[in-house]
Amino acid sequence: MEKPTTDRPYDPDVSRRDTEDGGYSRGWGFHMIPSERYWIDCHTHFRFGSADEGHAGLVRWFDRLEAWRLGQIVAMDGSPSNLEMYAEVGHDPRLIWLLWLKFDQPDLDACKRAFDLGCGGLKLHNAAVITSGSDYHVWENDDWAKVFEEVNRQKKPILWHVTQRMTASAYNGGGFQAYWSEGWKKGVTYTNEDLLQQQLRLMAAYRDIPFIGAHQHYLGLERLTEVFDAHPNFYIDTSVGGIVRWGDEMYPEDQAVWREFVIRYADRILFGTDSGVGSWGSTFELNVQAFLNHVRFVHQLRLPDEVLQKVTSANAARLFNQKERPSSRRTSVRP
Repeated sequence: MEKPTTDRPYDPDVSRRDTEDGGYSRGWGFHMIPSERYWIDCHTHFRFGSADEGHAGLVRWFDRLEAWRLGQIVAMDGSPSNLEMYAEVGHDPRLIWLLWLKFDQPDLDACKRAFDLGCGGLKLHNAAVITSGSDYHVWENDDWAKVFEEVNRQKKPILWHVTQRMTASAYNGGGFQAYWSEGWKKGVTYTNEDLLQQQLRLMAAYRDIPFIGAHQHYLGLERLTEVFDAHPNFYIDTSVGGIVRWGDEMYPEDQAVWREFVIRYADRILFGTDSGVGSWGSTFELNVQAFLNHVRFVHQLRLPDEVLQKVTSANAARLFNQKERPSSRRTSVRP
């Protein structure tokens, strides 16, 4: 039976069956669409008090989500005080860990030590800058320049939460004027645009650092296009903005816009969820659902196979210098 001609992508195996084994299975599974080999979640929170707790938390998270083809996570909560602990848990190949340096903590020695221990890169966040009423120009001082120069030398990525939207974003359960309402009380007058422009300067200065913009910097696609085109070392993750809640489906015209954008910048977009791995009880399930909301967003784009593999794992594997992992064979249909 011939399928109608469309531009809809299918799993590459569908066409392979036309010729494999002399075409014996031609037409079997003709409806199958591209599917991810596995996910690398480049944006997770993973806090634990000991290596044993870390190992247990990692096992618990993957026990829940391996069936959804979760392959690796990037944990962002390493600090100068727990490097050895993260390094020990990081022997598990499912964990990639980052060093989170606070804005008033440009610790070059900790940075070098972390990289020696296998750290995948840095995590930076502007929340404390804003809420403390501090001067955001701190990131451009001499001490931070030394840190950025080291990261640039080693070509490690930086995942950075730079800006913060003002609206609550009820769809994903966000807060109204988060960070800013506290900062304004302490005299903050700078804006999201000021923070963005600073990062653009840093991206231009340190071209061997892949800068990953957390939550798409809360920018729309038109503005993201401008930044992508101007800065080849700029990337984004899908976290927070790239979600579709359970039971929802994107409107076709919105899906088409997103799909075109993701295909155009297929090498610059990483799957990320902002999930909390070390949670318990109902909060654990909340974070599981957060992960699945982001999976649902990517699935609904119906991406070509090559693009899908880049977004779900290959881009993160490249930036964090990871070998490609074998696909999971776990399924309800054998063999």
